[in-house]
Amino acid sequence: MNAKDKESSAKKARDLVQVAERAHKEAARKADAAEGVSKQAKSALKQAKKEFKAADKAARQARDVADDARSAYTKAAKRAAKAEAKLGKARKKAASKQKPAPAKEPTEKTLAAKSAAVRKDQPRRKQKAPKARPKVVARSRPEESSAAEDSFVLGETGAEVQ
Repeated sequence: MNAKDKESSAKKARDLVQVAERAHKEAARKADAAEGVSKQAKSALKQAKKEFKAADKAARQARDVADDARSAYTKAAKRAAKAEAKLGKARKKAASKQKPAPAKEPTEKTLAAKSAAVRKDQPRRKQKAPKARPKVVARSRPEESSAAEDSFVLGETGAEVQ
């Protein structure tokens, strides 16, 4: 090999080294950019996982609250049904106790109220004491009394009917 060939092959080698260095720099730059993007993606993934966990926890709590509300509603509905049943029974009982008052005859309360109103209009007077009435003794007829006396006679053996 002569000097020219050596120089040209050295120049070609230098050019190849330069091309390789440029390619290496470009690859390193792209690798750095990819690493930055990868870090961003990892942090975004981490943040998404945190948000997912928070949303999952909130959803779980909401489900628990909803279950509690459903059970409370069920209990309240049962309680309301029992109360409604009691109320219905009480209404039936009250309706059966109430008897329709006759329209023609005034009730005792209305008569008492009317008489009280009449009494209020009149001036008060002393009432006379009721007179003592002699008691009437029930006298039996002589025929009936003798028949009643003869019906039972006590004897030696006990009660004998004549």
